[in-house]
Amino acid sequence: MWHKSAPRRIVRQLEIGADGDGWTAWIEHLLGRELGAKHRKRSPVGVSPLQWALPESVSRSETPALLGRLHRLRVSPPRRGKRVPGQSIEDLLRKWLDEPAPSAADAGYALESLAWCGALPRLAGLVSPRLWWALLENLLATVADGDPLALDESPLVHQLTCGELALTLAADFPEIGPCRRLVKTARAKLTHGLIELLDGEGVIAGQHLDHLRPLLACWTRCGAIGKAWSKGCWSNPAQYQYEWFVRHALRMTRCDGSQVLGSGSAAAWCTELFEAALGQGGDHDDHGIAALVLPRAAKKQGKHASLSSLPEAPTESQWAQTAVLQTDWAPKSPRVAVVYNDHRVRIELNNDGHVLWSGDWRYDIHFDGRPLEPAGAWDQVCWVSDDDVDYLELEIDLAGGHRLQRHILLAREDRFLMLGDSLLLGQPGRIAYRGSLPLGHGVAFDAAEETHEGLLVAGRHLVPVLPLALPEWRTGRPIGSLAADGGVLELNQSTEGSAMFAPLFLDLRQNRITRPTTWRQLTIAQDREIVPADIAAGFRVAIGKKQWLIYRSLARRANRTLLGHNLSTEMLAGRFTRKGEVEPLLEIE
Repeated sequence: MWHKSAPRRIVRQLEIGADGDGWTAWIEHLLGRELGAKHRKRSPVGVSPLQWALPESVSRSETPALLGRLHRLRVSPPRRGKRVPGQSIEDLLRKWLDEPAPSAADAGYALESLAWCGALPRLAGLVSPRLWWALLENLLATVADGDPLALDESPLVHQLTCGELALTLAADFPEIGPCRRLVKTARAKLTHGLIELLDGEGVIAGQHLDHLRPLLACWTRCGAIGKAWSKGCWSNPAQYQYEWFVRHALRMTRCDGSQVLGSGSAAAWCTELFEAALGQGGDHDDHGIAALVLPRAAKKQGKHASLSSLPEAPTESQWAQTAVLQTDWAPKSPRVAVVYNDHRVRIELNNDGHVLWSGDWRYDIHFDGRPLEPAGAWDQVCWVSDDDVDYLELEIDLAGGHRLQRHILLAREDRFLMLGDSLLLGQPGRIAYRGSLPLGHGVAFDAAEETHEGLLVAGRHLVPVLPLALPEWRTGRPIGSLAADGGVLELNQSTEGSAMFAPLFLDLRQNRITRPTTWRQLTIAQDREIVPADIAAGFRVAIGKKQWLIYRSLARRANRTLLGHNLSTEMLAGRFTRKGEVEPLLEIE
């Protein structure tokens, strides 16, 4: 049996250069401990938790091969009597140490450092003492070099180095003073990361959306390591944030397991990651949600729950600049995810298990021949979520004192989506507008020959798209078009005036696809006079026996008449009842 102070005496001997017996005893001590420590769950050979949700730049490098090799060395050490490949590992380590270190904000180098750190106990019997200590010093220096990194600029690398690497060194080598003291640093950095990168309810800031799953992987591994200490690896408020973050990761998962608004290896489905995250941060509701939304491989995590018993699916965070409009947690239900940061609006529409579009919702506006550039950033000006609709309204200032407002309305029971841009100008002129949405993989747009409508086609899944501000029939003077070019759906409109409303109406209910569809632009009166389209716009949409009314005021609110109804609201979306009355779904005054 080792005396409690024996490891520290050996470390002290080695630090002053007494290699011989001291090094042998140190090897015996390391190999005598339960490899991986009691707090860490052993992973299957060939599957390293460090390979969960690798960023795209890392997955295309040599880093994954190194992570796999060091993981196999760690969990499947050579048996007694079998030749130990010490020389090859030693050469590999020497080469890694000799190579110039990349920039501090390099995720691949941070993950490689974590892999070498995890292999350190086994390396004690495979490499020379001097090389072993050189590696340890390198890892300690990596933690110190990561400290000046700005969390907001390099969140993943900051958490990997200052958080996970520091925590791993403290957990694996508590006998070594500099390592042992890192636990306080790691706790502080991980707590800081969870509090600062999430909005208070687990929603990650929009500009860091690409790091959602890599950070989930990092924090999940840290949570497992932190079980070695009674206080864990972060504060109680940070643990609360992590648990909410697990739910948000479920919300941002497509039917195939990939991440909403994500692409590449970091967004790919990883069963082990979600199993571990749910095991550490998932409550009863999360397991029920997981059983619904995750691919079949992970459904053992929970029993199917009734949709009515689960928490609300939609979410909106003005701080995180993120909104998810969603009818319920059913995997094939309509869902619109929106992330708006700086000058960008990223949007993804999922319906019936298909990604109909995903990426930047762009606009190109010319006023009297001059392009209107953004003069600010997108901001949320309205959010409504109730039994009828989820509605998000954004606004951005344009050069010259002009404004662009963006509307996203998802009708829950009625199952339609209305997207629209409202351009509000300070003076009349010639307006040319183009809005574009990048279609999902394998999705095509089939334009009708005689009308301006078309169909989004994803296999057998068909979604009608109606450009409400364009006339239904392709007759008379053309004022715009709806077409697809290079995998991008484009709506073009032009007019003379001081404002413009450019809406799209999508029918998301498949059992209505065979029913006749039509729409009309309505006449609006104010003080018994017809108002032009740059004052207010109204539309009537009919699909089979179902009919809806869409109204948008583009000038100061006033008492106006539409289909015999008096309106003084800024926006109205409603359904027609059997008696011909309008039942509001959304009304903004």
